[in-house]
Amino acid sequence: MRARFTRAAARVEILIGTFIIVLGLVLAALAILLPAELFGNLKSLPPGVQTAYRALIAVAAVGASVVIATPIIIFGQLVLVFLDVRARLARIDVRLRRWERARETAETESPLTERLRPRWRTEDRP
Repeated sequence: MRARFTRAAARVEILIGTFIIVLGLVLAALAILLPAELFGNLKSLPPGVQTAYRALIAVAAVGASVVIATPIIIFGQLVLVFLDVRARLARIDVRLRRWERARETAETESPLTERLRPRWRTEDRP
C-alpha cells in the first residue's frame, strides 16, 4: 500500500501553516506601514500612542498567526514522521524475514558443504 495521498495531505498542511504565518507577517507589516487614517479610532490619539497601538496590533497579528499555524505544521510533520517510520519498519521486516528464511535453510546443510568436509573414520582420527 502506498501512502501518497497521506503524504500529500501532510505536506499541504505544512504549506497551509506556513502560509498562515506569512500572512500574519504581512498583516503586521501592513499595520505598521499603513497610514493611521485607515485604522478608524487611532487617528484621534496622539502620535506616540498611535505608534504603540500599531505595534501592539502587529505583535498580535504575528502572535495569532504563530499560535494558529504551529499545531497545523506540527501535525503535518508528525504524519510525515509516522509514514517514514512505517517505511523503515517495512524494510526491517523484509530484511528479518529474509534472514529467517536463510537461517532455516542453513539448518539443512547443502550437499556442497557436506562434500567439502574431511571424511575421517573414527579409528583414523588423531
